[in-house]
Amino acid sequence: MAPDAILFLVSQPYLKGRRLKALQAALTRACPVPCAVVRMEGREAGPMTALDTLAGEGARNILVQPVGIPFSDSLFAWLPGALAHWQRERGFEGELALAADQIGDEAVLAAIARSSLDRAAEAVTIDPDQGAIDGAGWDEVPEHRHHLLVCTGPRCNFRESGPLKAVLAEELTRQGVARECLVATTGCLFPCNNGPVMAHYPAGNWYRLRDADDVARFVSTVLKNGQTLPEFLIHEVSQ
Repeated sequence: MAPDAILFLVSQPYLKGRRLKALQAALTRACPVPCAVVRMEGREAGPMTALDTLAGEGARNILVQPVGIPFSDSLFAWLPGALAHWQRERGFEGELALAADQIGDEAVLAAIARSSLDRAAEAVTIDPDQGAIDGAGWDEVPEHRHHLLVCTGPRCNFRESGPLKAVLAEELTRQGVARECLVATTGCLFPCNNGPVMAHYPAGNWYRLRDADDVARFVSTVLKNGQTLPEFLIHEVSQ
């Protein structure tokens, strides 16, 4: 396949926004065809939105290129099915292909090795008398009434639970309950087919929240009014 567009797919949950933007800018400058650079985790739009955009701009032969050495083996094994899901759901009639990562590309690895030596002068020397793994203020559980666990496993991420977390944070603030809620992201919560998944404790109810309207209803109905949303409920923990 000769691609007319490339989706560079990054999996880095702790990548800062500015570093992601720098990566996006560098890959976009270097890529000879239209491209998008997205990560599976985070508040930015994810791969499904990026594929929608590329297809909407006329791309008919899209190459998905994992970025990372090595890229997650389990995620790479799962991606063909996820991409097929998007292609079938959107009715995309072009060609979609998944490339391997660059762990077997000797030229890429040699360039990394050379760059490491070339940039050694920029390295930060570690002082054994400075720093620690513990930080100030991280000894106690924060005050909260609601503990909200947002799944960021690969299937929920593909359904863009990263933006779900961002929408949730904004909605909690808008409706004035942010200080009552402790929001945490998790790995896979397992009922993946019902994603994006969020668990609410101490009530012990798990919900599927698909978009901003679902999140707004959850916050107003469940957190503010103390009711449940049966149409969004996917699991109840027995009390």
